[in-house]
Amino acid sequence: MKIILVAALINCFVLFQEEEFLSKVANIELPPKSLRMDKANLPAKTKSRFKSTFAISQYEHLYEVDNMLLAFADYSEAKDNFRGLEDRKNEWLGGMSGLGLKVNIDRAEIIKVNNTRFLIMGLKNGDEYYCAFISDKKGSKGISGSLQYKAEDKERAEIMLSDFLKRISFKAPSLSRDN
Repeated sequence: MKIILVAALINCFVLFQEEEFLSKVANIELPPKSLRMDKANLPAKTKSRFKSTFAISQYEHLYEVDNMLLAFADYSEAKDNFRGLEDRKNEWLGGMSGLGLKVNIDRAEIIKVNNTRFLIMGLKNGDEYYCAFISDKKGSKGISGSLQYKAEDKERAEIMLSDFLKRISFKAPSLSRDN
């Protein structure tokens, strides 16, 4: 009986430790069926499905969820950097237009989820989609990430992104050491 109790306590400790590892800024609940991906093996595992995974592999946490890739990381900026989501959106749209890629833009909008605003930027490249998101800063920190998927998974991907953003709850600034 003691062994079972100790094993249960160890499992609880590991679960709580993993949640803290995902983000110092927010509590994040991963989608069901999330499988952690090893960045070193990512190109070999996904080359038959995606043309390139370079952009999504730049994030700290990378997962495969039903043949889609989800990645995210905390970000920090100087507290006196007042560049908002609208500025980021306009810069991105201007950059895409300047590169002649405006026709590839699938989505560029600011949405509000659980009292947090997120900029969603989506691109289509052939039969692949790449969707990036970035939260408003809480103090000087926030969450950014990406989703990469095939055209046939577009509806499921949009649902997964919406659900994922709903499951992000930002910590109080004192808990994220953002005073």
